[in-house]
Amino acid sequence: MRKTNVLGIVFPNAHDNLMGEMTEFRSMGSLPFCGRYRVIDFSLSNLVNAGVSKVGIVTKNNYQSLMDHIGTGKAWDLDRKSGGLFFLPPYSNTDAKVYKGHVDGLFGAMNFLRSSSEEYVVMCDCDIITNFDLSDMIDRHIDSGADITIAYKKGVMPQNNHDVMAFKLDGDKITDIKFAAPESADRCVSLDITVMSKELLIKIIEEGFERNFTSIARDVYQRSLDKLDIRGYEVTEYAAVMDSPETYAKVTAEVVNDPAVRRQLFCKDRPVFTKTRDDMPTIYGLDSEVKNSLIADGCVIEGTVKNSVLFRGVKVGKDAVIENCIIMQDSVIEANADLQFVTLDKKVRITVGKTLRGTETYPIYVRKKAEV
Repeated sequence: MRKTNVLGIVFPNAHDNLMGEMTEFRSMGSLPFCGRYRVIDFSLSNLVNAGVSKVGIVTKNNYQSLMDHIGTGKAWDLDRKSGGLFFLPPYSNTDAKVYKGHVDGLFGAMNFLRSSSEEYVVMCDCDIITNFDLSDMIDRHIDSGADITIAYKKGVMPQNNHDVMAFKLDGDKITDIKFAAPESADRCVSLDITVMSKELLIKIIEEGFERNFTSIARDVYQRSLDKLDIRGYEVTEYAAVMDSPETYAKVTAEVVNDPAVRRQLFCKDRPVFTKTRDDMPTIYGLDSEVKNSLIADGCVIEGTVKNSVLFRGVKVGKDAVIENCIIMQDSVIEANADLQFVTLDKKVRITVGKTLRGTETYPIYVRKKAEV
């Protein structure tokens, strides 16, 4: 693995608009996930586990919570004198505005790209939940001599994100790219994880900005199949594209209910790093009942919790029932409340005796700091 020769670029705001109120005041990358993580943790951990020690985060808006979470990058060993973590705000270039797509977003980060000594670049969006061997993808790209390599997963196309690419391949060479392709169980679905040389990326961005391109997928990859050697890298591990609050709940349910998914996402060989918060152990009341759930530290549970995820500091009152729910940090469910297929954002209070019931395909979402 050529560890010191690769630069990471992460887009935490990719597809924020698809998550509705969940990303009203935060980026996709800072969306809480599975009790203690944020979605960006998976992209950063994939990079760090592959030996990438210099990472630029191209911010757009609503990035205060993201900066609070990442800090100096210490949790990912990115707080270092050489390389490390860099926040790249949307106004980092005098000719750039708040970007519409990856092309003008990267144009605003051009000084960062030019000043970096690394030869290769890995770009990642933050709407993907996966933990795979990125170092193998980088090595395969370099050894193949391809211009661009894009990770993909065989499966069903996301139906809400019309910017997701579906590939047709001849061997590992991508011969056709489509968007918003019809549902099919065996589509080669892009994971928006891309490897190319820094020199080629700079050329693409400069030419694309001059032509007023915004989408690097539609305006560059799709139009350049006959000019560039673009190849696919199949990810065989678990991978999911989150394109709605419903898919967020679905992915969470898969982690809760399927041990195989948990083993692939949280494997010992490739740990998922995150900011730690020290808290007391969870307290379980004498009459509490907890089954098949992920419970973080600092919770107080006096009711029933089944098939759910509770983040740190959640309080569940006596005789309250929570099933198939996601309860984010410091939320309070008071006595005799009944919640099914509900996602509560941070610091929500559900008062005594309230009933909220969604369905598996249409979960209820309650916004941050609300009281019901």
